Amino acid sequence: MGDTFETSCGGKGANQAVAAASLGLSPVSMVCRVGDDVFGDSLLSNFRRVGVTVDDESTVIKDNGKTSSGVAAIVVDKKSGDNMIIVTPGANHVMSPEDVEKSIRALPEPPAIVIVQLEISPEAALQALKVGREMGAITILNPAPAPETFSLDDFYQYTDIVIPNETELRKIVLGREDADGDELDMAKKLLEKGVRTAVVVTLGARGAMIVSRTKDGNEDPIQDLVEAPADLPCREDPVVDTVGAGDAFCGALATYLSTGMCIVESGCLACGFASMSVRRQGASYPSAAELPECLKIKHMPEESTKPKITFVTGNKNKLEEVKQILSKRGEIPFEVTNKKIDLPELQGDPVEIAAEKCRLAAKKVQGACLTEDTSLCFNALNGMPGPFIKWFLEKCGHDGLNAMLSGFEDKTAYAQTVVAFTTGPGEEVHTFDGRTDGTIVPARGPLDFGWDPIFEPKEGNGKTYAEMDKEEKNDISHRGRSFAKLHSFFLDNASKLKATMK
Repeated sequence: MGDTFETSCGGKGANQAVAAASLGLSPVSMVCRVGDDVFGDSLLSNFRRVGVTVDDESTVIKDNGKTSSGVAAIVVDKKSGDNMIIVTPGANHVMSPEDVEKSIRALPEPPAIVIVQLEISPEAALQALKVGREMGAITILNPAPAPETFSLDDFYQYTDIVIPNETELRKIVLGREDADGDELDMAKKLLEKGVRTAVVVTLGARGAMIVSRTKDGNEDPIQDLVEAPADLPCREDPVVDTVGAGDAFCGALATYLSTGMCIVESGCLACGFASMSVRRQGASYPSAAELPECLKIKHMPEESTKPKITFVTGNKNKLEEVKQILSKRGEIPFEVTNKKIDLPELQGDPVEIAAEKCRLAAKKVQGACLTEDTSLCFNALNGMPGPFIKWFLEKCGHDGLNAMLSGFEDKTAYAQTVVAFTTGPGEEVHTFDGRTDGTIVPARGPLDFGWDPIFEPKEGNGKTYAEMDKEEKNDISHRGRSFAKLHSFFLDNASKLKATMK
């Protein structure tokens, strides 16, 4: 027989969003569905209270009460703090993959982190990871609740970091919660299955184990054991309630990572945040004002005083690649940031398309901006698919693109990037054309890098773009060559450009 009963807001995704927002370090948005009921109202009210952004109109399912909000009945042992949970998904399982994609792409800014749990349908969860990867976010999978009826093997290639607890780890690797297995070996198996960066296993009072892939991926993964900071004031206080502790860790880890902190240091601070949470009743998280000094960020990045140029892309991986290409050739007197802007798909010559897109982008940015347009041009087809390669790849796939040349002896092609730059609306647009010659071949290497697996550059020593590491590719790529020209232009015309920037 129970002693007390109470209700509170929850759900793994909601808890993680609230935990992340409580730290006050980065903006947090939640993509979810709730019923038009008291539980949904309460959840949305709590989001607003802590600063989690949510689109109320698309989130609430208005169907005359047919769909309830997801709820969970939780029984807590007061002596140990352990808990047992029974979940009724409700509106969570109504959200479709299309709903997820639309909501993520509609966010005001491209996400830096996309974190996914399994209280929604597996199809919707997988789509969130795919869209996050495409938009350049760090993708995190918290495989909770661990699936009973489906495999996560298709998820791992789109996941940068996976965060199971000990029970979930055994279930997703060995198939049973009660199976025996070495935690480190099981984590390594997940890396072998395609997890891109790290497996983080939460270990309760023991902290967390972080098993990271090495930079080149050829050496044994690196194991780090982390726990709450030694000077955390509440370390010796009694545990009150473990509900939501794993969610506290996941939300905090994502937030600390979003500041640029490394995964090991982020894991240590996330352990501290979770440790504070279990000293409270229910899924209750400390606010930024309540954090002790050992959990605060000591050195946030300083605001740059350089004039800003907006690179028009929603993909942060592209932004980082461009920064790497430019910085390798020497520092430029500008700061390159990014912003997602919807521009019309124009037709015509690639250079003309790039210039017109840059003019349109400058009006929306109201300042200096960069755009780039990439083409893959088959010589046998007089330059087609050219700037339409994205749609040809989407409809035909890698095999279909190869089949387009089956009737031709000439399999040669060139990859082309046209970078366009202007200092503001109404100012001159400068274009920089970079090309790399190569051959169209059957796909080799990772298949989730667009058309890279089918393009083998002449200077690639027999490798496709997809088989090259980033630095090797940047040295000879069409994008690298166009941005090298841009870099020289920046250095030669810095004073003149600064004078006309809006």
